[in-house]
Amino acid sequence: MKQRQNKAMIRDLWSGQRSLAPEKLRDAFADNVEYFGFYPLKRLAGAGCLVELLWQPLLRAFPDLRRRPYVLLANSFEGRDWVASAGDFIGSFVEDWLGIPANGATVKFRYGEFCCIRDGKISEVRFLLDLPDLIGQADRAILPPSYGRELWIPGPLAGDGVSLEAADAAESEATLALVEAMIFGGLNRYDQKHQGSQGLERFWRADMVWHGPVGIGSAYGMDEFLRKAQGPIVRAFPDRKGVGHQARIAEGVYAASTGWPSLVGTHRAEFLGWQPTGRQVGWNIMDFWRREGDLLRENWVLIDLIDAALQSGVELYPALAGYRQG
Repeated sequence: MKQRQNKAMIRDLWSGQRSLAPEKLRDAFADNVEYFGFYPLKRLAGAGCLVELLWQPLLRAFPDLRRRPYVLLANSFEGRDWVASAGDFIGSFVEDWLGIPANGATVKFRYGEFCCIRDGKISEVRFLLDLPDLIGQADRAILPPSYGRELWIPGPLAGDGVSLEAADAAESEATLALVEAMIFGGLNRYDQKHQGSQGLERFWRADMVWHGPVGIGSAYGMDEFLRKAQGPIVRAFPDRKGVGHQARIAEGVYAASTGWPSLVGTHRAEFLGWQPTGRQVGWNIMDFWRREGDLLRENWVLIDLIDAALQSGVELYPALAGYRQG
């Protein structure tokens, strides 16, 4: 029951996004809400600060903004109740935002969000946008062509990623167990030499689909994923590990996780044109998965690549620095 109520709360909050008043937004958040987000708005504290520095400027820049979620799930992690959502923002870009020039046209950019719910209020937010995609639509491309496919990223093949109905607990447990086995018994077992050392075929269908941020792109099938999505990352950060999840939940055949950071590794080779530094970096990431049968089929991934680049000594879009928080 709590999962249904929490999902309905988040859905209802954003269903009338264009007419959201500051008072309604503030009322949804706990007074001391903690926010962890994308660069340059990385850390905000308090409902007033969150509304005034993030949501009001965003809604002025995109007055007809619509949130189109394609995955919505809820469950608890380490005693805290979370709602996770992924989808697109779509709207008319009519006013400059974060130093990004408005183009007067309709744009779309991906979001991922985790909200911790306590006593009917949002007490913590983890929020990522594919900001390089938006900047590119404003004719200011800051990343080279993606390693993988570049496309309008679709929602789940099954079309069932958003539901307010209660999911079968056994299905949720099976999904979470598979995801955890894939991360800790697969991805984290990479021997820094051969991608086959991960044994990913134990966890993924051969016709898997992986959707990453602009710069990395999408991959269809395990072979394409290994070559064009994961390959550039493990070559550049061979000791990378999945760590630091603040939330890792599943509901039905869907699962989601986020960490701050979620991946830690040492920059040993070129990546996206960024030259190796030999320094350890930590990437803030959100993952959303769909299980099909006994294996994973789809994965949607958001990475704060602008913040990642800064850790490798590369400032992709200097205008953002004037809006840095936290």
